[in-house]
Amino acid sequence: MIIMCCKRRLVRVRFIMSPMKSSLFGIVLLCSFSSICATAKRIPPRPVPPAVADGVRYSAEGDGKDSYVVATDEASGKTLWRVKVFHTRIKFWRGEEDNQWLFISDLKLAENSLLVRDEKNRCYSIYLNARRVSKAPCDNVFAPQEPRH
Repeated sequence: MIIMCCKRRLVRVRFIMSPMKSSLFGIVLLCSFSSICATAKRIPPRPVPPAVADGVRYSAEGDGKDSYVVATDEASGKTLWRVKVFHTRIKFWRGEEDNQWLFISDLKLAENSLLVRDEKNRCYSIYLNARRVSKAPCDNVFAPQEPRH
């Protein structure tokens, strides 16, 4: 209730919302807040520094569902090859898709292979001559990181 003064008379003005107007207001309010929450996305993955050896740069790429290692010639910038390291299966019953995405978090060269670690601390080895990927133990190769659940 608001009290207003007009020509020396106090006038009481009441704001009475009909039930229909109040429910419409509630729906608009709910939609505005839910759209803010619905646009909340996962934290972007941190950048992965590339590994370089013999004039070849090995870098991580991916969209959260498929993760790749790309070999690029340092001198020309030409892509030499690209290999899929892992695929993340999206399960609709586990919530939003972007919260299930998984990215490569580390790369490290070791002899004739490239060691790759994902955000869940799972490790893979890519044999550079054959470009073959296999699961590998991490064995203190990488610095500890907090796994993404």
